[in-house]
Amino acid sequence: MDALTGEGRGAVGVNGGTVTLDVGEAVDQVKESLVDAGISPAAKIPEVDKQMVLFQSDQLEKIRKGAHLLDVLGNWLPVIVVAIGAAGVLLAHRRRRALARTALGAAFACLVVAIVLVVVRRYYLDHLPPQVQSEAAAAAVFDTLLHFLKVSLRTAIVLGVVIALGAYLIGPGRLPRAIRGTSERAADSAARWAYGHQVRTGRVGTWTQAHRHWIALTALLIVALVFALWNHPTALTILLLVIILLAALALLALLAASGRATAVDAERGTPHRPERGE
Repeated sequence: MDALTGEGRGAVGVNGGTVTLDVGEAVDQVKESLVDAGISPAAKIPEVDKQMVLFQSDQLEKIRKGAHLLDVLGNWLPVIVVAIGAAGVLLAHRRRRALARTALGAAFACLVVAIVLVVVRRYYLDHLPPQVQSEAAAAAVFDTLLHFLKVSLRTAIVLGVVIALGAYLIGPGRLPRAIRGTSERAADSAARWAYGHQVRTGRVGTWTQAHRHWIALTALLIVALVFALWNHPTALTILLLVIILLAALALLALLAASGRATAVDAERGTPHRPERGE
C-alpha cells in the first residue's frame, strides 16, 4: 500500500521507483511486541542498522496512477450502479419483480467476478518468474492486495440474495402468502394467550395496528441506513442486520395482534344502546 500511494510509513520507505525496508525499525517493532507479550529476553536483541530494497521499477509511477484511478472508480462506481439500479426499479412496471431481478443480477455478476479471481490467482501462481523463490509469499501478496475486493464481493452476493428473497416474500405468490399467514396466526395466538393472562399493550397495540405499515417501512429504512453508514460491511454484518430487522418485525406483529385483540374485546364489551321507540 505504501508503494502504491507513494508515501512511506514506518519501516517502509518509498523513493522514486524504489521501495525499501528499514530492517532496524522492523526489528524494533518485533522486539516491542515480544516484550509486551511477556518475553523479556527479547529486550536484549541488538539494534540493526540496515536498509533492504524490496522493490524497484521504472514503472512504479504508472502503477501508482493506475492504483489511484482504481481507488477513485472504487469509490464512485458502486454509487453509480446503485443509482442506475434504483432508477430502473422505480421506472419498471412491476417494481417488486424488477427489484428481485436487479438484486439477483448484481449477485450473479459478483459471483462471476469472484470465480474469475480464483482462476486468475491460480494462473498467477503457475506463471511466477524463476527469481521468485517462495510461492507462499507471492500468494500472500496477491491475497493481501485483493482482500477487500473479495470481502466486498461476498458482501454484495449475500446482500443481493437477501434483497431478492425479501422482494419475493412480500409478493403475491402462494408460498409468500402462506408464510405471512402463518406468521399472522402465530402472532394472533400469542396475543390472545397474553391477553387472557392480563398481559396487554393498551393504546400502544391499537396505535401500532393502525400504523403498522409505516412503522415497518421506517424500521426497514433505519436498517438500510445503518448498513450504508457501516464502515467496511461484511456478509456477517448483513446477516446481523437481517436478524435485527426480523426481530423488529416480529415484535411489531405481536403488538399489532395485541391491538386487534384489544379492539375485539372492546367491541364485545360495548353495551347495547336502544334505538328510539324501542
